[in-house]
Amino acid sequence: MRKGKNGEYSELVFAGIACGAASLFGFLLFVIFEKSGAITVNMPSGTIFAAFLFVCVFALAFFLFYLRFKKRRESLKSIYEAVEKISSGDYEINLGDVSAEFKRAAQALEAVALALKRADETKNDFINDFSHELKTPIVSIRGFAKLIAKGKLTKEEEKEYLDVIVSESDRLIDLTASTLMLDRLSNGRLDVSFAEFDVSETLRKCILVLQSAWEKKNIEMEADVGDCRIISNEELISQLFINILDNAVKFTPEGGRVEVSLTESGKEVVISIKDSGVGMDEETCRRMFDKYFRAEKSRTTHGNGLGLATVKRIAELLDLKIEAESSLGKGTEFTVTYKKRK
Repeated sequence: MRKGKNGEYSELVFAGIACGAASLFGFLLFVIFEKSGAITVNMPSGTIFAAFLFVCVFALAFFLFYLRFKKRRESLKSIYEAVEKISSGDYEINLGDVSAEFKRAAQALEAVALALKRADETKNDFINDFSHELKTPIVSIRGFAKLIAKGKLTKEEEKEYLDVIVSESDRLIDLTASTLMLDRLSNGRLDVSFAEFDVSETLRKCILVLQSAWEKKNIEMEADVGDCRIISNEELISQLFINILDNAVKFTPEGGRVEVSLTESGKEVVISIKDSGVGMDEETCRRMFDKYFRAEKSRTTHGNGLGLATVKRIAELLDLKIEAESSLGKGTEFTVTYKKRK
């Protein structure tokens, strides 16, 4: 029997045509035999025809009922099997040919399976990525600790190795804190409140927070941010600016330059953070907001690949537009656009 989007209707039409044709053929045979004298019936023709018609209609109704019952049973069986597959962790289900009365339930079940599949993939990706990121500092800490434990080092070597252990421990703490923050941002477990504050002053504070880092590399920091008040979440805005500024300082060479500017128009506030650093290639530009992604040229630079992923999520939560322009050897410019609230 034919299947498809309206499979059950095709079956019913086919069954109806088949029964009607069979009934007509049987009735014609009866008339021919009765007229030729092959059979003799002592009943009025009208009564015979009515009886014959009743039998045909009954047979057709019974057959159509059977088809519908069979389709319902097959649909329920498919749904039960899909539920069992989902409960066992198999989210590859297809319920496209169930009967119309179960269509909405089937679509809802498929949507649940798809959501669970994506959640499972996200969880597995998170475990794999996080495990990979944890492995390097842990192996480093273990290796240097074993060397120190042997007691065959000079005081200078022991101090150097202890400094590495402290640095890698800080890296683990930063990785864990950043991962937890991003997880809270991504899963809606962070209460976001809005209030009016001076975003220019927030920018100045963020620049001061990183002062030791950019002064250590003799980077020229230029800020033209004026005075501007907005309605948003100051804590998250601050985290966003620090992550972008930290990247700018991190990938700008000795003696480089970082420019921070704020411009205000009638409906928008635009913050620009531009550096004279190493820049990014096309693949890095495309993937820079992915969790744990680090370009090959940044592997020797301290980081965990979560800074820009956090920036992207904060921008989404606060309804900010974030754009980046970059090319290798020519630096990078991040632009954050805030639409004023009425």
